[in-house]
Amino acid sequence: MIRAIIIDLDGTTLPRNWHSISEANREALEKAGKQGITRILATGRSVFSLNNTLPEGLPVDYMVFSSGAGIMRWHNREILVTRELSPEETRDIATSLWKYDINFTIQQRIPNNHHFYYRNVSSLHEDFRRRIENYPGLGTPIQDTDEIQGGATQFLVILDALQLQLHGDIQQKLSAYSVIRSTSPIDNQAIWTEIFAPNVNKGTSCQILLDQLGIRYDECAGLGNDYNDIDFLERCGHPFIVSNAPESLRTRFENVPADVDNGLATFIHRSLNL
Repeated sequence: MIRAIIIDLDGTTLPRNWHSISEANREALEKAGKQGITRILATGRSVFSLNNTLPEGLPVDYMVFSSGAGIMRWHNREILVTRELSPEETRDIATSLWKYDINFTIQQRIPNNHHFYYRNVSSLHEDFRRRIENYPGLGTPIQDTDEIQGGATQFLVILDALQLQLHGDIQQKLSAYSVIRSTSPIDNQAIWTEIFAPNVNKGTSCQILLDQLGIRYDECAGLGNDYNDIDFLERCGHPFIVSNAPESLRTRFENVPADVDNGLATFIHRSLNL
């Protein structure tokens, strides 16, 4: 018996670069709620980004946001859990990344993780440049790790498709932390290497929430579209992937139509037999 659904946002619930939900997807989410199903949205977006981009009245119950760094009750925006990097951990990661000739951001602590430090030492990846421009006045350039004040929510390194090996190297060097790969929601091509506190990801944070709600993972259906969704999809009793996901994921999980073809509605109808 399904008691909860866990769904990704960009490229799943909302087609990438869309700010509205289709009527079919909205109706399916509403039907799930009327059936007593807990609706959990698991996203990489921050509270600031959610508040500024999500369509009004999105029918979900909880947000696991910033890829698991925080959990929020959606109807009243109450933050229930935060999982962040200490000042010492933040300095440790920054010192390690400083050895590479790469640009990165350090997102400040929740709920202010739309503010960030950034290092700019090499030619700007177009995706990185757009990210800085998309948050005017919120980024502070730094020239040395001594300029970093306090802890952080996460680090973000933006790599091009030819730098996948560098992602693996960073993941190995910083294995004490949670290093997650995702695909840029800006250009849908760049590799995002995100670094969080140990054991932080969508899967473990959904587990925290499910434990509070008295729901088991095998009572959940999950829908994702990218690598950072694997952590909850592998735990769900009924995992699905949209057909616009990378091929390596489409071969691992049952497929539903693409985001632009109301894959979310199909997922809900199929998993809940509506």
